Amino acid sequence: MKKEEKVFDYNRQKVRDNLLSGFKRTRGESTVADIAALTGLPLPQINAELPALADEYGARLKVTEKGELLYSFPRNMKSRYKGFGPGAKRFLKTLGKTAVEVSKFLFKTWILVMLGGYFIIFLALALFAMLASVAVQFGGGGRSDSRSSSRGGGLGGLWLTTRLFDSLIRIWFYSELFKPPQERFGQGRAKAQRRPLHKAVFSHVFGDGDPNADWNEVEKKTVIAFLQTHKGIISMAEFMAITGLEPEEAEIAINKYLLEFEGSPEVSPEGSIYFSFPSLLSRMGSTAEFIGSSVKLKKLHRFSSNGPRADRTFRLINGVNIVFGGYFLYHVLSLGGAFYLSTPRGLALRGGLPIIYSATGYLLQSLGATSAVPIIFWGLGVVPLVFSAFFFAIPILRWLKQKADNEKIKTENLRRIVYRNILSGDGVIDSNLGTQIEEARPSDPKAIEKISLRLAAWSGAEPKEGGYEFTELKRVQRDMEKLRASVDLDSFSPGETVFDTES
Repeated sequence: MKKEEKVFDYNRQKVRDNLLSGFKRTRGESTVADIAALTGLPLPQINAELPALADEYGARLKVTEKGELLYSFPRNMKSRYKGFGPGAKRFLKTLGKTAVEVSKFLFKTWILVMLGGYFIIFLALALFAMLASVAVQFGGGGRSDSRSSSRGGGLGGLWLTTRLFDSLIRIWFYSELFKPPQERFGQGRAKAQRRPLHKAVFSHVFGDGDPNADWNEVEKKTVIAFLQTHKGIISMAEFMAITGLEPEEAEIAINKYLLEFEGSPEVSPEGSIYFSFPSLLSRMGSTAEFIGSSVKLKKLHRFSSNGPRADRTFRLINGVNIVFGGYFLYHVLSLGGAFYLSTPRGLALRGGLPIIYSATGYLLQSLGATSAVPIIFWGLGVVPLVFSAFFFAIPILRWLKQKADNEKIKTENLRRIVYRNILSGDGVIDSNLGTQIEEARPSDPKAIEKISLRLAAWSGAEPKEGGYEFTELKRVQRDMEKLRASVDLDSFSPGETVFDTES
């Protein structure tokens, strides 16, 4: 005897495959009744799985002249989640994120070593050159070649090197001595407010991440709050006013909400499409009216969380590294290994601008370097210049991208404000709308006009003085108010508890 199949006990994937085949046979556009006739599937199964299919294949909704709801798939039934294209996009997106994170980690490590390390090295070399110059004048720095071999390199030899480290220690000591006690010992409020140096540098180079990383959650909470304060009913225009999406984007995005929150598209007796979410009304608490009617705006990207002074300091340090790197590269190409000048008293350091280069060559030779020129060329010229170029280039490129991203955010935020204003007004658009809010002030002076024109084209509005006559939009909104007035919230109340597992 053949086992009878239960209507609500079925293979979900099989039903979705049958629905997909049915819509393909109707060239991606059909009513629920047509799909039932083509597939033989029970209506409860079709209604249960159709939201998932609509979300995956980007369905749009139409209403026929007789008030029938029509599902349309303008993407030629191409899945947004399956197949080579979406799979490749996910792979490349994951690969890109991984590469970015690895690159950030490596570059952060490089920054700690290079930015501060080279800055200290260059300053130490400059100080060494200054002390060497003083030693030449007051310590008999000129020498004959015979004295050179007997004193380990001449020019003051060990005495000069000792004086250099002695001076560095004294500078460090006095700098520590004259620091405030809170800063020197890291006590009190100064320690609590002081930000770690490496985090400040990373913030300057890479920023502090996406300030709207949790926007999906924020948006969903806002939509749910609107539904719970408007009796589970929302029109497409109201959904666009909350999300700030363009009409085509909103028509696709609403499918995800229908799938996740058990909503369904409906047609009112007057022929208006709306979306009903009765499952969100069965709750114990309540949502304040102002929460459901508030406009949530995205945050703008900030260049960094540092103060302007800190960012200027990092740029100054990197600028010093560029100057010194260029200095050494120029002199190694122009002078090569000619670190000294021949004088009647013997060899001496070069004076004037090449003094630091000359003293550096002497120091490297004193430390046992057989050839100082390659060390200076690569270690003090090419490497710091490459690093400094990256240190400047990454924030500049990030700033340019951030500027473009902020423009998109401002336009999207302004779209929310304009849509909400149109829905609650008479269609006359204030040219100063949103200009007092930085997050909704794009650079385009015609942004409000373009947004209004786009909504007018979508809703079939007619131009009038100062704006547009949104006749159809107003009719739909009046229709929504009638539908909400007919909803009895008491019928969705959970009621009194009649059974408790604890008892």
